[in-house]
Amino acid sequence: MSTITQTYTRTDIRKVFENFQANLQMLAIRTQAMGLEHAQNHAYDILLMAQEECLSDVHVQLYDFYGHLVRVYRYSVVGGIVSDSQRPGENRWPRLPNGTLCVLIKCSDNQKFEKLKQSRKLKLNWGPSSLSTNDSGMRNDGVRLYSSNNYGLQRNTFVGLKG
Repeated sequence: MSTITQTYTRTDIRKVFENFQANLQMLAIRTQAMGLEHAQNHAYDILLMAQEECLSDVHVQLYDFYGHLVRVYRYSVVGGIVSDSQRPGENRWPRLPNGTLCVLIKCSDNQKFEKLKQSRKLKLNWGPSSLSTNDSGMRNDGVRLYSSNNYGLQRNTFVGLKG
């Protein structure tokens, strides 16, 4: 019988989510589908959710002017990571100033998330969404891994069949 210990600190989580923040800011600038300050507020809140251990996944979705899904980043929190962290990048998303960049979260612990919302530490008002996080019908276009001391974030990229 063996046991696996996962030891990481809030600093490890912050280090990993600095990569997420860099990606989200680059996407906001590149696509022009979200303001930079709004992207920074999303990144701030998502870091808090990760530190409170209530975050499971983050979906960043780019829609064109007609509402068609063009690109998706799915970030999944993973533990037990021992590989080296990759740098943020590979953000070759199209410029869509009339498009929409949406950020959706999946919680791993709804009670912790509700407690965080009630603390009034979050900058944005998070609530349910009718947008789908189903990536079927899209082509997987690669994986990146951000990690620090057994804490990791795996980013999968999905591209619309037309994009």
